[in-house]
Amino acid sequence: MLGVVLGLASAFVWATASLAIKAQADRINTSSFNAFRMFVGTLFMLALLPFFGGWPALVQVPINTGILLAVSSIIGVAVGDTLYFWSMTQIGAARALPISSTYPLFTWAIAVPLLGEEFTWSAMAGTMLVLAGVYLLSPKVETTSIADTRANRIGITAALTAAALWAVATTILKVGLQEGTPVVIVNLIRLPVAAFATAVFTQRQFGLKVWRGYNLKTLPMLVLLAIYSTGIGMIIWTLTVEYAGAARAALLNTAAPLIGVPLSALFLRERVTWKIAGGTLLSVVGIWLIL
Repeated sequence: MLGVVLGLASAFVWATASLAIKAQADRINTSSFNAFRMFVGTLFMLALLPFFGGWPALVQVPINTGILLAVSSIIGVAVGDTLYFWSMTQIGAARALPISSTYPLFTWAIAVPLLGEEFTWSAMAGTMLVLAGVYLLSPKVETTSIADTRANRIGITAALTAAALWAVATTILKVGLQEGTPVVIVNLIRLPVAAFATAVFTQRQFGLKVWRGYNLKTLPMLVLLAIYSTGIGMIIWTLTVEYAGAARAALLNTAAPLIGVPLSALFLRERVTWKIAGGTLLSVVGIWLIL
């Protein structure tokens, strides 16, 4: 029961944080904010460290566990989240959120051949519903602009790639949690690694100009958003994976589109068509059948 509650809370944080980040996309580079929020998240975890065993607990983490946690953060947070946030700038949150939330489908695809999990016809039916949902969520752009059409396709590809990377990262994270490492320690290993990797990529790709949106006027709000999305969000998500398991945590996170799509229409004024609504519903139902 605790895992279910945590999973729904995680879905709410992810959906609302995604919309808040999308709302700032005109003022800040989403890749730079992904690095920024992880640096802030690291400081947040450091502030909590004395209550979770302090530095002795951190240095006692087995090397193999540390490597698994670091790899999961690079795959899922540094690369996966960066692709997802960027996809929102290309196709909007109302489409990027449900498309990327198909990642339990990838989790299932990994689990069957590698972990020997049972194949069921309900899972196959769910797969078909998810694919139908993604098709509805990714219609062709009605425009004569070749650039807009290309941006639409690339945005959809980025959201789907993020989903696949999250599936791999969630599975690795679950393996890394088997040592019983406290949640703050786990994220104190994951966040700095992902922050550094993202910052290096962002700097090499875009240069210093991506940091111009960070000033005394915007910093307080961005810091609060980083603490909410990463500090609090990462703790809830890690606990969800620990208590509910990787597959069930992925399933519970599919509630995010049901929260995010209506809110994107309400607050971001994004147009939610019957195809977007239908695609979201099909994807969520399909994933429930799979898992």
